[in-house]
Amino acid sequence: MLLLAWQFACSIQSLSMFRDGLKIWVVTVLAAGLLGSVASAVVAPPLAVPAGLALAEIKMTGSEFVMLVNNSGSTITDLSQYWLQVFNNANPGAAGVSSSLQQLPAGSLQSGQAVLLSEGGSTCGAAVTDSLGISLSDSSGYLQVIQNTVVSGVLSQLTHDAVSWSSGANATPGMISSVPSNSSDPLNSWYRYQNSLLTPPFLWQKARIASLGDICQLNVVDNVSSAPVTTSTVNQLLPGLPPPATIVSVLSETDESSESGSGGLPAADIGLRSPVLNELLPNPKEPQTDADDEYVELYNPNDATFDLSGFKLQTRSGTSDTKRTYTFPSGTKIAPKSFAAYPSENISVSLSNNGGQVWLLDPKGNIISQTEPYTEAKEGLAWALAEGKWYWTTTPTPNAANTINGSTSGISSSKNKSGSGVGVVEGTKQNASLDSSPTGKKSNSSDNKNPLLHPLIIAGVATAALLYGLYEYRGDIKNKLHQLQQNRATRRARRQKP
Repeated sequence: MLLLAWQFACSIQSLSMFRDGLKIWVVTVLAAGLLGSVASAVVAPPLAVPAGLALAEIKMTGSEFVMLVNNSGSTITDLSQYWLQVFNNANPGAAGVSSSLQQLPAGSLQSGQAVLLSEGGSTCGAAVTDSLGISLSDSSGYLQVIQNTVVSGVLSQLTHDAVSWSSGANATPGMISSVPSNSSDPLNSWYRYQNSLLTPPFLWQKARIASLGDICQLNVVDNVSSAPVTTSTVNQLLPGLPPPATIVSVLSETDESSESGSGGLPAADIGLRSPVLNELLPNPKEPQTDADDEYVELYNPNDATFDLSGFKLQTRSGTSDTKRTYTFPSGTKIAPKSFAAYPSENISVSLSNNGGQVWLLDPKGNIISQTEPYTEAKEGLAWALAEGKWYWTTTPTPNAANTINGSTSGISSSKNKSGSGVGVVEGTKQNASLDSSPTGKKSNSSDNKNPLLHPLIIAGVATAALLYGLYEYRGDIKNKLHQLQQNRATRRARRQKP
């Protein structure tokens, strides 16, 4: 009997959504023999979630994570209204059961986008990422998504989705049972799929992450819904094997991104230069607020319009490894040779006042531009790029070329770890060679040079200072001269004695 195993990669999605989700690597096993052989194929179902803000993936052993997808059909404008509540038993109503809560991060989430809560590492294409602040019990647990709303002063809670699991049998239909322990399978995980012939239609598929360092790749290990395929007993040839293939994405005919170029890149962008991160405003000056008026600015260096559809902004706060990601919606474009500032009220990322960094990623997650890390952001200062270096400037210029003005005392910039590429502005030392024009280019005018003082002027000033000192201390000098004269007369009288 011949046993052959192979893999092919595919990007998971549900009804043209969640294109940036975790990759599921499908493991297909084909067993075949000569006469009377039977071949069975294991086909992994695609990820699919119920309507609303729904649970899509979960890992409760080892390095835990939870992923949710917005399948509501509209944008969730305030994600912080939603909470995760976890119980340490598959039956939350059992005696002695305890629970804990975690609020989802603030921001908006468009339909089809995902939230990943994990213990650090990759973002896996999620639009919003944060650390997982609750602990999932390995052997038995219950996790639900709830929404808190206040209507006429009354707080109400609405449960949107839930999942329960157990290391043994699970009495709730459609939930997870026979969960391996952490010691037997620390890579074990689960994702959601749909079978409309069953009740309930949304079930959980067992999988394993590729490695502890890559939670974005799931390997399907078994599938109870796959049916065996019987070969003919008359044909004496072995069953044919499907040719190897790599599925990058599966798009519907009406999907807008079906016109995109290679690797998810919009077709119009192929051959163009990458946009560049140009300016940040982490701490707007009052009456502006962080929630509405922070911004990230990009510059399009091309002579053609650049399509940002599917590109991502990613931010990190301070020295933390936690990152938040915003994906530009389809149709977002930057005009040729122009600047575009994206305020915090329109994007689901925030800039920390205590330091951080920002990246621009292409649709496949590759970094194409990044800022230098910045330190504490003083109120009203922008972190801006000029001639390949990053400066703090007192003149924010959203949607326009940068003007570096660091005349305020006490301004300092982040140190570049590589020893280059970051300008340190103290007083006007660094920007003395920069003019005040929006281009920020060096001026060739000699007016920017401080003239040297003439040596004769220096000598005159020194002489005047000496004469003033002689005049101010003339009394002391006179007394000192008189004392010297008396001492000299005394010594002369002593020498004249026989």
